[in-house]
Amino acid sequence: MTKDGSASGAMTPGPVKGVRLLEPGPWIIVALGLVFWGIFHTAGTFVPWQERISGVDPVGYYAWFRSLAFDHDLDFANDYGALNRAGHVPGDILVDALGPRTATRRLGNAFAMGPALLWTPFLLAGHLVALLRNLPANGFSQPYVTSVYIANMTYGIAGTVLVYYALRRWFSRSASTIAAIGAWTCSPMLYYTYGQQAMSHAPSYCCVALLLCVWAWLRDRDALWPWMAIGAAVGLATLVRWQNATFALIPAIDALGNPTRKGFFRATASGFAALIVFVPQLIAWKILYGSFLTIPQGNAFMNWAHPRFLSLFFSRSHGLVTWTPLCGVGLAGMCLWRGLSRRVWTVTALALVAQLYVEACAGNIGWSFGMRRLDNCVPFVAVGLASIMSLCRLRNRWAAPVVAWFAIWNTLFVLQYAGLLDKHYIENAIAALADKENISPLALVQMTRLPSGAPFNPGEFISQNRFPREGPPTLRQFTTDKWLVMKALRRALVAKLPHAPPANRTTIDAAPRDARAADP
Repeated sequence: MTKDGSASGAMTPGPVKGVRLLEPGPWIIVALGLVFWGIFHTAGTFVPWQERISGVDPVGYYAWFRSLAFDHDLDFANDYGALNRAGHVPGDILVDALGPRTATRRLGNAFAMGPALLWTPFLLAGHLVALLRNLPANGFSQPYVTSVYIANMTYGIAGTVLVYYALRRWFSRSASTIAAIGAWTCSPMLYYTYGQQAMSHAPSYCCVALLLCVWAWLRDRDALWPWMAIGAAVGLATLVRWQNATFALIPAIDALGNPTRKGFFRATASGFAALIVFVPQLIAWKILYGSFLTIPQGNAFMNWAHPRFLSLFFSRSHGLVTWTPLCGVGLAGMCLWRGLSRRVWTVTALALVAQLYVEACAGNIGWSFGMRRLDNCVPFVAVGLASIMSLCRLRNRWAAPVVAWFAIWNTLFVLQYAGLLDKHYIENAIAALADKENISPLALVQMTRLPSGAPFNPGEFISQNRFPREGPPTLRQFTTDKWLVMKALRRALVAKLPHAPPANRTTIDAAPRDARAADP
């Protein structure tokens, strides 16, 4: 028995009683979040004060804040041009300052404005830092960029805390803690909490976790204000990532499941609140595209008749189960969950299936750690994990080590994807080519044409021989190279110690991290 009176890791037969705001679980999550920051910072893969905002998606998201806060308009030409001045993505018109104009003769923005709104409190702090340090207070200098990365880390950790409190509606403290940590650390969300690109996934994850938490705890109230709060959470999640709109099915079906007028009023109050919160995006679309509703990427972005479920789950490039197997276990666990009633399980399952269908119909995933588009499903992965722990009566001494093993594996994968082994891959490729051409590696990297007569571009060669971030990794990179990641991490830790010996000079450095482009 646990201290809260339930079997270890088991689901209680009804609503959990005695839930306190300050419990050990959230503190463990926050402490673990800081530990991960220390690991990734030591490895040099997540250093907020050295990151940039460039590429496609990050520029599109950030341009909302920069244009509204500093230019007081929605003309993104100067924002796109300034942010990508050192690393423009050739051929991509989504963030091209000279790109095609919309029906209202403006540059479009194919990305949601919600992340910029959630980053704003942190960006205001960055603005203050810029003023105090006499740095350019123009929205482009490093304090603003650092603020975005600190914000994403904060939202990733906060989202996990919210998942914990949502789980506490149905599960014990131990089960909630292990499941929340497992879903976060064993999913793509670990990378996007400490990612090298200013993406929307951490805010999206946090908002869906907020929706699940608010709905779990307020759905039994008789008043209308709890349903308005639930609707506002739906609107906020949709404002951050539009595909989160499918989760509106949760309060809608739940409320309408009550056949009386009370159910209708609840659904109406929830929908009205969601619409009010989403209004800023509707107004922005009207200004930019001339219509309140649109698909900025174009109608071809979604292929509704041909969902690719096998690719979504099992693709070697970005499959959810292929890259993060415990997520597949958690989603399977959702099939076993009954929560407090059949309605709770039914509405949650329907919303989740709708979300999976939408993502299976979406376009190419592009640059990504795993199936990043399913960031909004991670809170439900946690529910599934807690359900499995409950139904199988797994004790903490069994469940925690299993989750820890998957978390360690995923951490090594994140480090590998973030570039910790790039020098190793590049130097091996250079050595192999130099041996083939019968020249020294040092001479090779200074050539523009090989002795065999073939043209040679060192920068392109480096890019092609790093860990593949758009194509599928090899089986060796999936498995055996994790030992190399452990060795590289150990060397990075030793190098940080006082009086550490100087690192050996390498033949050639990996390509600058700034050169990595986000997905189209």
